[in-house]
Amino acid sequence: MKYEIFINGGFANIPKQYNGEISLESSEKEELLKTLNEKPQVSREIHDGFIYHIKIMEEGTEMRSVYDEHNLPPVIRTFIDTVLSKEQ
Repeated sequence: MKYEIFINGGFANIPKQYNGEISLESSEKEELLKTLNEKPQVSREIHDGFIYHIKIMEEGTEMRSVYDEHNLPPVIRTFIDTVLSKEQ
């Protein structure tokens, strides 16, 4: 599956962008796609946190979602950690 992750915000507002292709186990992939299909809960917090823009392309389907530090689902956080560990 192809992905694009764009992270911006925070105190210094230094944007970071990651894109590429990753292979996940079917259970991880299914949970990730299910989470991206759900509308994120609205965060009413005023903060200087990060904003996470996630885009996944799988079998001709494109899924996008935007989260912040207060509504970032654990599945998405784990996916980002997996991508970042492979980038290093």
